[in-house]
Amino acid sequence: MKNLFITILTLSFLNAFGQLITKMPEIDDQTSYETDITKVEIRGNYTIVSFSYQVSQQKINPYQFQFPLPNQNQQSANFTISFNPKSYLNGNGKRFKYIKCSGISEIPEEMNVYPKEKYRFTVYFEKLDAGIETFNLIEGKNRPEETHQYWNFYGVHIKNPLTPLSEPSKKNVESEREGEILVTIKGKLIDAKTNKLISGQVLFYVDVQKSDSVKTNAAGEYLFKIKPDTYTFVASAKGYEHAQESMDLSKITKSQQFSQSIYLNPVEKAAKKLEPVKEETPKSEPTNENKNSELITKVEENKFRLNNFIFKEGDATFLPESTEQIDALLKMLKDDPKMKIRLEGHTDNIGDPTKNKQLSLERAYNVREYLISKGIAGFRIQFKGYGDTKPIAANNTEEGRKMNRRVEFVIL
Repeated sequence: MKNLFITILTLSFLNAFGQLITKMPEIDDQTSYETDITKVEIRGNYTIVSFSYQVSQQKINPYQFQFPLPNQNQQSANFTISFNPKSYLNGNGKRFKYIKCSGISEIPEEMNVYPKEKYRFTVYFEKLDAGIETFNLIEGKNRPEETHQYWNFYGVHIKNPLTPLSEPSKKNVESEREGEILVTIKGKLIDAKTNKLISGQVLFYVDVQKSDSVKTNAAGEYLFKIKPDTYTFVASAKGYEHAQESMDLSKITKSQQFSQSIYLNPVEKAAKKLEPVKEETPKSEPTNENKNSELITKVEENKFRLNNFIFKEGDATFLPESTEQIDALLKMLKDDPKMKIRLEGHTDNIGDPTKNKQLSLERAYNVREYLISKGIAGFRIQFKGYGDTKPIAANNTEEGRKMNRRVEFVIL
């Protein structure tokens, strides 16, 4: 799964009413494709999520409507939907509660829906904190024994910058008169080898808990406004090594503009530079100490496996005896604050492949949530579920299936 990059930051983020609106947000993964998120609004005290729903063609008997029985009503198919009031949004390790919904019934009530019809409904949650631009919408846990299919969305990308760019308005003028100072940063991403402009993104942060990012336009230019502080800027682009710059803006006493262009080295050039020092043990990789090797095993270049990592059978909850393995990974992340990883969940081949993929995704997600709860910033941890598609042992024995139920991580 690609990095949880944030959508482009522009002046249009804020309209005249102070709303932040993202139409058809990018979503990394979801449990059902019958339901789509069509819009997310940050407005007033709410995060408002708009949905559309249509009965999947896979659920419809193709002969039912082509050759209806005598006196059969074509709109009589028995499908129902509802929304779980126990649902929540999750962003940067924090939960935001469900408030209300409109256009759909709450569980345990059910609303009848019919094939070929599209239904639209809206759900209100607590307002997301500024700066949370990727969140998960969790309606509930899907279990094989339950007939109700919960709609869960993982990695919903929205416009919700930490320090929103505001349009020139009377409110902004009054704000500046009251003493608020904003620093405008503009610059370009430049290929260090050819001096050509390149498209990418710039992440800026004061600390790991207070971050935001902006994508460049097609010409490789970026612009954003921030409050005075000491910032670190990390630029990235496809095919290039990350580059980092720092600016101390903490002593700025009036609103002004700065230029900060960042040069990025192509991956090929960076690889050649690293070749001579390949023998050194990277700071972020597990050491050869016996304790560490028992908990984490290197399986490929930059890929590691959490050993003896145990989940409840058919469940995404890991058992207490697995905590020591995660804590070994936690130590790696704390020892190297620049390290980013991708957690990868896997299952055996018992059961429905679709549900296995979802289960593996939820398992990787739960490991990520544990690391975030221990102080690791969410933007440093991606997660992906492969289900039973990448076995490392035969599934025809219990020992082989146990080996396939695993969690691995890749250092990015």
